[in-house]
Amino acid sequence: MRKISLVAAIALMLAGVGVWATSTTQARLDVRAGAQINPLQIMKGARHLPVAHYDDYSLEQEPDGLPDCSN
Repeated sequence: MRKISLVAAIALMLAGVGVWATSTTQARLDVRAGAQINPLQIMKGARHLPVAHYDDYSLEQEPDGLPDCSN
């Protein structure tokens, strides 16, 4: 039973590789010159974007009673 499942797995993998190797795709289509993305125009036209807010805790004071380790 183990040999049969191993042979079946190898046959399935070879069939998949064969289909992949012989397949053709239409994914590589030429793009018109006017249909390109202009990132400068996107950044210029961006309006009402959310702003990140960070809380600044750098001015918090240390609690009293900590030992002095400078010696």
